[in-house]
Amino acid sequence: MTNEKIIIYDFDGTLTPYALPKFEIIEKCGLKDGAYNPKFLEQANEISKKEDVDLYTAIYKVYFSLIKKSGFKLVDENFCLGASSVDYNPGILPFLQKLNSNGVKNYVLSSGIKVFLSKTKVASFFADIYATTFTYNQHNEANGIKFLMSDKNKVNAIKEICKINGFREDDCSNIIYIGDGFTDYYAMDYVKNNGGITIFVYQNYNNKDVLAMKEKGVVSFSTLADFSIDSELNTFILKLCNIKTSHR
Repeated sequence: MTNEKIIIYDFDGTLTPYALPKFEIIEKCGLKDGAYNPKFLEQANEISKKEDVDLYTAIYKVYFSLIKKSGFKLVDENFCLGASSVDYNPGILPFLQKLNSNGVKNYVLSSGIKVFLSKTKVASFFADIYATTFTYNQHNEANGIKFLMSDKNKVNAIKEICKINGFREDDCSNIIYIGDGFTDYYAMDYVKNNGGITIFVYQNYNNKDVLAMKEKGVVSFSTLADFSIDSELNTFILKLCNIKTSHR
């Protein structure tokens, strides 16, 4: 029997151990650690304030600018560099395989680049990936943002997922949302207030964001971002989905 549960994941920090995409192309542009290089975020914050745009828009402005200045083309081939070598949190692959084999539908909502995410090892496990897309010129070079997956746009994506699966857009009773930070606030707030379950995952027990999110009343459950068999997270989700573990 097909399981009706739907699990929606943020990507960076939730499925991976780092909160931002590494953007290997940015490393090739000379910034060590890519988006994690302080200069990258400094430039993004400056543009955000100067041009009065949100941080996501500013990040992609810096992203485009650095690639062009370094002599690389703004093409999907460059955007997808590093997609096949993304690091994941423990147990992700067998966890997703287990869910798929039991009829659970998985979706990703990410401010990251859709074409990049579609090339990752986990892409095939998701019914769809909702993420940022670009516009292109006649030479297949990106020249702007077509759709930006912002914090608030995640709510619109959740509504669409509900409708696609035959539920009212405000019926999240079969939805489990998993995120790792304040960028998931609106999504968690919508899911939890409409009957769903929200899970906040973190890399270590000293995470301060989880306390703040709990105070806002949007977290149903929180634990380490460890999807391994017998982990607290794995056990909790499989129980919600009425899936028995093979080793028991």
